[in-house]
Amino acid sequence: MNENTYIDVLFYFNRSEKYDLITRTITGEIKGVFASRSPHRPNGVGVTTVKLLEIQGAVLVVSGLDAMNNSPIIDIKPCDKSFFDEQSPTAAIQKEKLTNNPRFEIIKAIKSENYEWLLIQAAQLHGHFCPGLAMGVLAAVKAVNELNAHTDEMKDIWAITETNGCFSDGIQMVTGCTFGNKNLILKDHEKTALTLFRINDKGFRIYPKMQTSDILKEKFPDFDWRFHQIKIDKNQDDELRSRFKKVSRECSFELLQLPFEELFSMEEIETGIKP
Repeated sequence: MNENTYIDVLFYFNRSEKYDLITRTITGEIKGVFASRSPHRPNGVGVTTVKLLEIQGAVLVVSGLDAMNNSPIIDIKPCDKSFFDEQSPTAAIQKEKLTNNPRFEIIKAIKSENYEWLLIQAAQLHGHFCPGLAMGVLAAVKAVNELNAHTDEMKDIWAITETNGCFSDGIQMVTGCTFGNKNLILKDHEKTALTLFRINDKGFRIYPKMQTSDILKEKFPDFDWRFHQIKIDKNQDDELRSRFKKVSRECSFELLQLPFEELFSMEEIETGIKP
């Protein structure tokens, strides 16, 4: 396993019904389909490089799989290690893509609903993993995909967050709407809610079906009581705090597996001029 930390997975774009030889990429450029990563291809075959985390009998546990759930797997191959050499042509191409569009990888992950990767990126901003951050990632991915806001041009995209808590950092990282860009509005109603919209167009407001605390109490009771001990009762026991950190991380990733419709309600709204 040490020799094959990374593997190439070939899969079939079984949900693609047609293709165009000229297509628009996720960065907005017009290219030939063979110069893009469009899933709508003549041969219908995709390839992605993933990190091999664990082997459980005939099951491979990986991270970074750039494919939709239940896509048919065609083949698996060891990865060329030069792929990860910072001096390799592949790394240079990736650097150029990110230089031209810093949100390239984020947009790709949003489109493929790669929640785990996005949560990890959000945690780098937020400083730790927590359920509120995961809720923000889930809500933001849904809003961006519904609004088709896959762009690095953020001037017409606005977000309203109704809390100044952890939820908002997930919103900022995924949507690209930030206080620095002046297109993130805080209306602190102490509600876990997001509104994402285009000026003079439509938008979506997303909010939990239950209070976030009730969701955690029902779905993750181990996290709930530890949260109260650490955050409410201010228990400073080192072992308890260490366990809480681990449970919080586990809870965050488990939240990503729950169906969106089970957690959230979503309403389409009409928007006017810039707020």
